Amino acid sequence: MRTEEVTNVQGIAAPASEVAARAVAEPPTHPAPAPAASAQAAPVVEAPSSPTGRRRRRLLLIIPIVLIVGAVAVKIATQYLYDSANFVMTDNAQVTGALVQVGSMNAGRLVQASLDVGQTVHKDQVIATVAVPQQVGVVPFSDQALMDQTGSSNAQVPVHSPIDGVVAARMANVGGTVTVGEAIYALVDPTQIWVEANIDEDQVSRVQPGQTVEITSAASGRTFTGHVSGVTPASAATFSLLPAQSLSGTFNKVTQWVPVKIDVDTRGAILPLGTSASVKIRVAGQ
Repeated sequence: MRTEEVTNVQGIAAPASEVAARAVAEPPTHPAPAPAASAQAAPVVEAPSSPTGRRRRRLLLIIPIVLIVGAVAVKIATQYLYDSANFVMTDNAQVTGALVQVGSMNAGRLVQASLDVGQTVHKDQVIATVAVPQQVGVVPFSDQALMDQTGSSNAQVPVHSPIDGVVAARMANVGGTVTVGEAIYALVDPTQIWVEANIDEDQVSRVQPGQTVEITSAASGRTFTGHVSGVTPASAATFSLLPAQSLSGTFNKVTQWVPVKIDVDTRGAILPLGTSASVKIRVAGQ
């Protein structure tokens, strides 16, 4: 067998066995081709969520709601305890004032009454005029003076306002006849307004004259300040025409209400009489 010779760099022939060993030791210059990718990638399958993870998510949603509800409940309870210890409150109250009914001291016919409800009047202002018949001669068929009859003269009698106030009601119209003392107008002084609050008999012992009061008018929606003027020494049922009585063998206790008068600082506002109000009487620290 003939031995092949290879010439090296120095020109010296190398044996074929050395050339073969050198080829095995040196790696090939070109990398092997990568295997072909599959035509379709395998789908990614998500692992099912565990029951522990679902419970944790529910707790993360429920805990903030429970904390908010608890905070609101604590605030309401704290405010209720504070109000119960420091105030006596009721919605059973209404605005009250002194109505002054003004009329003529003589019987006659109303010939002038120009004021209407809501208008302001001043003391000694003429608010109406009544024509009163007076006898000036022989009155036929009668000994009394008659309106617009022969022998009679209609005297014009003015009606004056006794107070500064506002017309609350009008009871007569021009042309109608009025009797002695019959009311023509009802006047109210807006500065002489108070609130009558009915306090539970279990709470009225805590109310004393002079205590400060916060009054909220249902008609105007405004809040005013005032003070307790007096506590009625009797229940509201005492003044009713038919006081409640238990005549049967079984006694049922009925809560009684005690009227409390509260003076209001209206600051010039007009509060309609008879409208509802809520009061908050401060009983602590006074």
